[in-house]
Amino acid sequence: KLSPELPSSKRKRQQQQLLDYDCSGVLRWSKMVQIAMATMSLFIFLLLRRGDPIDGISQQQLEQPASLFTNNGSYKGTPWHNERTVSVKTVAETKFARCDVHTVQSENPNDSTVINDWVFMEEMDAVNVVVMMAPENPSDGSKGKFVVFKQGKYAIPGVTLSPVGGFVDVDKGESPFESARREVMEELGLGSRKTLEDIRTVLGTDTKTNIVNSDANAGGGSMDNHKVAYTAIPKSTRALDQFGLARGDTTPDEIDWVFLGRYRTAANRGGGFIYTYLLKNAVPILDGGGTAGFQMSGDDEAQEIHFLTLEEMQQHVLNGHFQEVKWAATIALGLLHLQNGP
Repeated sequence: KLSPELPSSKRKRQQQQLLDYDCSGVLRWSKMVQIAMATMSLFIFLLLRRGDPIDGISQQQLEQPASLFTNNGSYKGTPWHNERTVSVKTVAETKFARCDVHTVQSENPNDSTVINDWVFMEEMDAVNVVVMMAPENPSDGSKGKFVVFKQGKYAIPGVTLSPVGGFVDVDKGESPFESARREVMEELGLGSRKTLEDIRTVLGTDTKTNIVNSDANAGGGSMDNHKVAYTAIPKSTRALDQFGLARGDTTPDEIDWVFLGRYRTAANRGGGFIYTYLLKNAVPILDGGGTAGFQMSGDDEAQEIHFLTLEEMQQHVLNGHFQEVKWAATIALGLLHLQNGP
């Protein structure tokens, strides 16, 4: 309130101060209203956007991953740790894979540094197999063809070539070698000459038939009988090495099988272990085995069976057509063994 006793000059200054104060107050309130309205608009926008698809996946799906992991069970593999591991916190897991955050000591023994955010992605042990058919005419010195798949994979652009492969069934105490034998049978209907002999022995059929050029049913037995008989043939037992990891050795009587080695997929981040094998002189052990029309069992995957010569295999590897590093390494190891091995 203005005092009437003030001189006119002082009264004018007071009037100006009051006017400035009122204007600044209005401006402050105006800005606060604008901020509130902008915040409310953003909130409404985000609320409306919650269900919109983002590249085919809804925001709600991205924000609620827990049910995806819970419904798929606990990881079936062996979690990784060694002398440098301080602690492990699991972020998410399914039966086949697990994501952890490790606390890890420095690899330098003179350094007391501890790394608290070491992301570790583990997968179950798996096998890959280079499969080479028995030659159609062994007498003329010809070589058998390699059997591979042409298929699409979720994390690979376009199509790729791949060898036989799959996870080791640890629930059943399966060894990596038995996993390799099973995968070749399920995906290609093929096996070694010794495996076919064992099947025929179980069935009580003639084991002296020419098994290189015979059909799976030669000497008797249907596809179903052969699959049942396969479950009864001798199997190797799962054994661990000094690191607690499964051994990949083949059995001495399976001379057509070669263990090419066990390898870590990612040296610092895990990715599981891959057990690599070569099967030479593969023969049909199931109906239609070793043909493009074989009806595979096991995983429901869209795969085309292709048959390649040695030269074609070499060219495909060099051209990067086996687009997963584990596949490329397995194929290269198999080709090197055939070139230099016994």
